[in-house]
Amino acid sequence: MFRAVADEAIINRMGFNNPGAEALAEKLRGWRTRGLWPRHPVGINLGKSKITPLEKAAEDYANSFRALRDLADFFVVNVSSPNTPGLRQLQDKAALDEILAAIQEVQNSPTKSVVSGQWPAASAGGHQTSSQASPAADYGLRTTDSKPILIKVAPDLTFDALDEILELTGQRNIAGIVATNTTITRPATDDTDVQHIYSETGGLSGRPLRDRSTEVIRHLYRQSHGKLPIIGVGGIFNADDAWKKISAGASLVQIYTGLVYEGPGLVQDIVAGLVGKLGRECASNLLEKVGSAT
Repeated sequence: MFRAVADEAIINRMGFNNPGAEALAEKLRGWRTRGLWPRHPVGINLGKSKITPLEKAAEDYANSFRALRDLADFFVVNVSSPNTPGLRQLQDKAALDEILAAIQEVQNSPTKSVVSGQWPAASAGGHQTSSQASPAADYGLRTTDSKPILIKVAPDLTFDALDEILELTGQRNIAGIVATNTTITRPATDDTDVQHIYSETGGLSGRPLRDRSTEVIRHLYRQSHGKLPIIGVGGIFNADDAWKKISAGASLVQIYTGLVYEGPGLVQDIVAGLVGKLGRECASNLLEKVGSAT
């Protein structure tokens, strides 16, 4: 991982380093057993293993989802990381449809879990009790008996390619889009130190990604007529950045690189800033502003 400090950017080629779905399932079951499940929704990012050939990708995603489906609240199908060789080829409509069909088949299979399709409820003591009806609507995600499945897309896709992905969302019961992953493009700069960093292989995140990710969000919102929830990601460093993502069509936002440069207090600063903006806009809820600038 490499920091381009002058541009408040990061390049990483860390890949999906983890011990696998079965190990994660064991860890999450332990959290539930010990009453450590958090109050907020928990999502899991599903990515193909580096050693899995592309022709086996659908099976790989389905197996991971099968192992974890009852242990999280929503899942993100990541086919857009630039750091797993060939992974972005899975954004092709036919390849992605095969993956989503395999996951859908697992969704439709019976489960023995008592928590499947439900979200954990917090007790007065702050720990989790038995499941209750999902508050997912408060987070902008559709609620059904199945687990919400989202697709994470690359900022480097053309609008035509994004439209092809949108065509799959209805037939495969996709709950939303995460826009966007890191980019393989590099901005122009005269700073020789930054140029050296930008010569590294990997995905670029941070401020240089901000405008392109917002363009993708706006396009997805327009093309879906605001009916598909979007999680906005890319270059969010303050409340103004978050507001632009929301007004472009994001129902939720995520921050990564902003935390590196601004620190954990960034979350509180963004929330406070958004509350202030709502007051000045005479709006009672952020959902009223989703897509307001499209």
